[in-house]
Amino acid sequence: MPLTLDDVRELDRQDPLATFRNRFALPEGTIYLDGNSLGAQPRAAVAAVDGLMSQWRDSLIQGWNQGWFDAPERLGDRLAPLLGAEPGEVLVTDTITHNIFKLLGYITEGQKGAEGQKGTEGQKGTEGQGRGRPVILSEGGNFPTDGYIAQGFCRFGGFEHRVVPEGEALDAYLDERVAAVVLSHVHYRTGRLRDMAAITRQVHASGAEVIWDLAHSAGALLVDLAACDVRYAVGCTYKYLNGGPGAPAFLYVRRDCQAQAWQPLSGWLGHAAPFAFEADYAPAPGISRFRTGTHSPLAFAALEASLSLWQEVDLAQLRRKSQRLIELFRESLSGCLEEHGISDITPDEAQRGSQVGLVEREHGYAIVQALIERGVIGDYREPGLMRFGFAPLYLSHEDVWQAAQHLREVLGAGEHLAPRFQQRGAVT
Repeated sequence: MPLTLDDVRELDRQDPLATFRNRFALPEGTIYLDGNSLGAQPRAAVAAVDGLMSQWRDSLIQGWNQGWFDAPERLGDRLAPLLGAEPGEVLVTDTITHNIFKLLGYITEGQKGAEGQKGTEGQKGTEGQGRGRPVILSEGGNFPTDGYIAQGFCRFGGFEHRVVPEGEALDAYLDERVAAVVLSHVHYRTGRLRDMAAITRQVHASGAEVIWDLAHSAGALLVDLAACDVRYAVGCTYKYLNGGPGAPAFLYVRRDCQAQAWQPLSGWLGHAAPFAFEADYAPAPGISRFRTGTHSPLAFAALEASLSLWQEVDLAQLRRKSQRLIELFRESLSGCLEEHGISDITPDEAQRGSQVGLVEREHGYAIVQALIERGVIGDYREPGLMRFGFAPLYLSHEDVWQAAQHLREVLGAGEHLAPRFQQRGAVT
């Protein structure tokens, strides 16, 4: 039997995470179901950025010795507990795209050294020809940047790029020629959660490495890289981690894998002694070798404010609430989706991240726009996918219940058929 408004308000009164909502600045009247695209603004981020601006004004270049320079490592250590990692294993830097490229180069250069070709520590460029493992695998249907950067890496490095069709098992594609596999922990369209531990074992048993993309799992569910024996991972901080638009990404390299080779984007801040200004590159020890160029302290200030908040979050409670919100949303739409020809592609609880995916190929975009006009913000992805992300720190049960009622009303009245909802912006 569907829950009533009184029922969901009682759930909010019992919610152990309810107080976090007041620590985010959300517009009045907005129900925000797009934290899987861009997280909400922590109130503390405003003061943090203002403080950085004042520090820039007053300290000028001295700010680099007042917490700016070591921010990539410091924030990496703050992020590590959310990923099941240790201090010194996570670096906040660059973008997911850059970081996948770095790790592909690092992994393949390390394999080349292990094969006894052209020395160690990457003193020659990355060439796929003549290698024992010249193939890079990525998954079909994954977020395009992962495949794009794998294609680019293979094109310029002489590797062969192969794609595992979406939904197919890796077994038929893993062989002695595969160097590395790039996989998403949670699929950006379907929300499907992969068995990280089992797949990592499978890839390692084949002699290859796997790079996990945590874009849709970090901050959304329990991630335990150490327990899953993961050696390499990347992720972003602007979604569930609420780091702000364009916030820096992160990469993870297990401590015992940090001195195998150069990484290919050998910028000056990844040098062992960047201010010695030596002519030849020498990689820094540890996770710092994965730094490249100069980062933005402004972006790091906003992210650090959010990560400070995350130190107080019980991830088990977060996961339980996430799943309860998803079930509430789906239960509140019972019968409605079928009536209007909408498919719910959301996986079962044990196999999903923190989003709901609904497919309506003809009117999906317009339905999302009609909801946005009502103050319910989701997003749209081709072809026909309406995505709704559930960020438990700032969403209430009442929010989710009300969002479902709005969707029922939009569909029932045919509001989405209005011409104004057919016009598309550059960003969907």
